[in-house]
Amino acid sequence: MDYTDPTLLVVDDTEDNLDLLEFAMKRKPIKMLRANSGRQCLEIAQEKNPDVILLDIQMPEMDGFETLMHLRANPVTAKIPVIFLTAQRKDASSIEQGLELGADEYLTKPIDTEELLVRTRMLVRVKRAESELERTKADFMAMLVHDLRSPLNGIKSVIDFFKELRDQGKPFSAEQLGLLDTAGESAKRMLELINDILDLSKFEAGNMSLDKQKIALPIIIDTVVRELSLQFKQKNIEVVKKYGANLPEVVVDAEKVGQVTMNILSNAMKFTKSGGSVTIATSLQVDQPDGVDEKKDVVQVSVTDTGVGIAQEEISQLFERYKQVSSAKRTKQKGTGLGLSICKLIVQAHGGRMSVESEVGKYTTFHFTLPIA
Repeated sequence: MDYTDPTLLVVDDTEDNLDLLEFAMKRKPIKMLRANSGRQCLEIAQEKNPDVILLDIQMPEMDGFETLMHLRANPVTAKIPVIFLTAQRKDASSIEQGLELGADEYLTKPIDTEELLVRTRMLVRVKRAESELERTKADFMAMLVHDLRSPLNGIKSVIDFFKELRDQGKPFSAEQLGLLDTAGESAKRMLELINDILDLSKFEAGNMSLDKQKIALPIIIDTVVRELSLQFKQKNIEVVKKYGANLPEVVVDAEKVGQVTMNILSNAMKFTKSGGSVTIATSLQVDQPDGVDEKKDVVQVSVTDTGVGIAQEEISQLFERYKQVSSAKRTKQKGTGLGLSICKLIVQAHGGRMSVESEVGKYTTFHFTLPIA
C-alpha cells in the first residue's frame, strides 16, 4: 500500500502563513491545498477529499471549532483526519475542545514541517487501515449472509415440499427421503457457520474454557479421518498416516483439537485434485516459545496436501479473520474465512503454535504443536 504523497489541506486566514508553509513544503513528499477561511475549507474538502486537514483554530467569521463541526456533520468529509493548529502549547482548553469535537491530532505554532509530515503520514496510514478494515467487514458480511441464506433456502424449500405432500396425503418415496437428507446437510452446514462465529467471539472475549485430559493423539486424528473417509474416497484422494513411534500422550481438549484437525483436513481435501494425496504426520519436537528460556517437548502434527498451494506473499494472511486467499477464489471455495483463525486460537489456547509452508502448484503443509502429558 502506497503512503507517499498524501494531500494536505491547510486552512489559515493569513495568506502569508499559507505562503510560508507552501514554500517550506515544496520539497516534501506531500501535495498541499490551501484555504483562507472555514467556508472555503468546507468547499475544498467536499470537492477534493484531501487525506488530512490542518485547521487553524483562530479564524474570523467561522473559527476552527465551527469548521470542524461542519466537517464532521457532512458524510462526505466526516472521516477526513483533522490536525488542529493552536497558537499556544499551553492552550489546554482549546486542545481538549478540539479533540472532543473530533480532531485527531494537534500542532502548535510555529509549525515544524518535519513533525507535520510525520503526523500527516501517520493519520493517512490509520485512515487507510480503517478503510481496509471496513471493506473487509463488508466483504465478510456479504459472504456470511450468502452462506447462511443458501442452506436456509434449501431447508425451507424441502419443508414446503413435504408440507404439500402431507396435505395431499401422499406417501414419501426414496427420492423424497433423499431430499430430507439434503435439508439435514444444509442445516448442519449452517450450524457449523454459526458455531464458528460463536467460537471466535468466545475466544476473543477470553470466555472459551478447555476440558483438558490426557489422550493419545492418533485417537483424535483417526476419528476425524473416519468421518471424512467417504468424502476423500469420492474425490479419489489418498490419505496417508505417518505417526511417530512411541509418542507420549498429549494434554488437550479432545473435541477442540478434533475441530482443528477436521478444519485442516477439510481444507486439504478442498484444494487437492482427484488422484492427489493428503499426508498426516506426527512427531516429537522441541519448542522454545518467544521470550522464554526454557525449552519443552511437544507433539507436532503436520498435514501436507498435493494441492494448488498458496503464494508466499499470501501466507501471512491465512490466519487473519474474514480473509480468503486467491487460491480459495480461484477454486471457488466459499467460506467466512474464520476456520483457520479459530484453529490458531485453539492451538494457542493449548500453549501450542501453528504455522504453514507452501509452494504454488505443488504442496501446502500445516503444522501445529500440542503439549505432552
